[in-house]
Amino acid sequence: HTNARPPAPPLNAASTMADCVTPGGVRRIRESADTPIRDVSVQVLDLKAMDSSSRYSAMLNDGETQMVGVFAEALFDKLAGGLVKSHAVLKLTDVAYQKEIDQASGKHYAVITNFEMVNDHMTEKFSHIKSESESEPKTPAAKKQRTDGGAVPTSSGKKSQSIASLNPYMGNWTIKAKLSSKGDIRTFRNARGEGKVCTIELVDEAGTAIQATMWKDAIDAYDAILEVGKVFFVSRGSLRPSNRQYSTTNNDYEMSLDGKCSIEVCTEEVDVAKMERPYELCKIDQLAQKINSRTPTDVLAVVTQVGELGSIRRKSDNTEAQKREVTLLDDSRRTVSLTLWGSFATEQGEQLANMVAPVIVVRSLRVSDFNGVSIGTVARSLLVVEPTASELCDKVAALRAWYDAEGATAETVSAGAGLATAQGAGGGNAAQRTSLVGMQPEEIPPATAKPEVGVVCATAVMIKADQPMYYCACPEEGNNKKVVEENGQWYCEANQKTYDSCTRRYILRLKLEDTTGEAWVNLFHEQAVEILGISAEDLHSIRERDPAAYERRIKAAQFSTWSLKIKSKTEEYQGESKRRLTVTHCAPPDYAAEAKHLLALIQGKA
Repeated sequence: HTNARPPAPPLNAASTMADCVTPGGVRRIRESADTPIRDVSVQVLDLKAMDSSSRYSAMLNDGETQMVGVFAEALFDKLAGGLVKSHAVLKLTDVAYQKEIDQASGKHYAVITNFEMVNDHMTEKFSHIKSESESEPKTPAAKKQRTDGGAVPTSSGKKSQSIASLNPYMGNWTIKAKLSSKGDIRTFRNARGEGKVCTIELVDEAGTAIQATMWKDAIDAYDAILEVGKVFFVSRGSLRPSNRQYSTTNNDYEMSLDGKCSIEVCTEEVDVAKMERPYELCKIDQLAQKINSRTPTDVLAVVTQVGELGSIRRKSDNTEAQKREVTLLDDSRRTVSLTLWGSFATEQGEQLANMVAPVIVVRSLRVSDFNGVSIGTVARSLLVVEPTASELCDKVAALRAWYDAEGATAETVSAGAGLATAQGAGGGNAAQRTSLVGMQPEEIPPATAKPEVGVVCATAVMIKADQPMYYCACPEEGNNKKVVEENGQWYCEANQKTYDSCTRRYILRLKLEDTTGEAWVNLFHEQAVEILGISAEDLHSIRERDPAAYERRIKAAQFSTWSLKIKSKTEEYQGESKRRLTVTHCAPPDYAAEAKHLLALIQGKA
């Protein structure tokens, strides 16, 4: 028996690596949605110890796609001993894609708890290309095209490649894409002075979309020519992993365009109809699964009711925002309230008010748990009345036929009704009626296990008034990141912008009791407002003015009973596994439903 390592085999062909790496392995991990998977082989790149942590991280590569991977603390000694080097191929025998490890920062990565060595002789990054013997170019022109990353010459002589082929490790690249949406130009101020930023979305002929962030120099140079619907050649930008919290697409990467980028109007004949991101339609009865989801949500439905134009005053800048409520219905026989904001409310909302049961499709909606389930437009949304896109024609015709035949007179139910039986956040299983003891089994599952979701009826018995009840958040809509006070203003490190005011949002703990036991749970803003019956801003005002009244107000919320949807997730902290219970939805008890449940328990049917 000897520990001598055998001589390294010659590895000069991609086919050798292709035999080791699982095709589409990174995609399989990402699609696992918190469910551990086994036996996925990937190459590890840039393996390094994480700062102030007893963990290692690496970029996982399957030859097509990359993602960040974090090794569990239990593997630290093995990795620190030099067993694994960058470019090695590992078989991940226990790995899960974690979407909520750091919800505040929007970080997503794979957590690896076990692996086996497959090949530790690799010295180069692997990509799915043919071997040298199979693909050696025969002519100088062919060789040059190969070094351009597979770029395809166009009729104008300019070479371009698909958005799907882009990754952060590429050098020079050029894409030909349509500008499908363009956000407002926003200004910010930081230590380097005043800046500008604008978010756009580009779609190529394959229907692949990518989000791009334009900065001041790029905006100054190209804003005048950027017209939604036109086609452009874009090059010399940088790529980075997509931040799913703010991304408008399902692309793994997003683009950053500064003063070094190049944007040219495409003068070629292009089939613009192909440059459309496919719709990801969600039936109204499935919207509960999308609550607080970071992925875009598209809805195709019939407008059954259009409310009057109204407005609210924003606390952040004291300006008025126009809004209009619209009721939607689809063939799931469920209805949902759609809130149109800004120009959607004033322009397209007015158009809808003058029509009878039009069919609309709305892209990139935000889904919230207001009134159970509701949806609303955001700056990047797109609303089309009576859509004619080829991929929607059959669906629009079928929906119109259903509505005319029976939908107009059908008995319908709100999408928020019976929310307790909708799928819970972070899990694919339906939230079942349970108890506080049932949510806390004696054996704590591993951190890679899928969260458990259950519905309980419990009483809030203790809310500590001396805990940090809320934090100062960014006043900008859609951004709940923390801000810090600097010289009378509020600075957001996430977007590097300074604001004149902040918005206070709840984040607190309270103790629940039911007939089986007790539990400490975490509450975020919307659920805390429901239970405390007061906004964080108003509670802060009371606290500043009269601390005794502040304590009385908190105690008044104690011993109130609620129907709660609770998510249980195991988290690892300093090598110890702990169970974290979070309330994701709360509402006053439905006493009729509670009576039926108790009767079913008595009869042994529950």
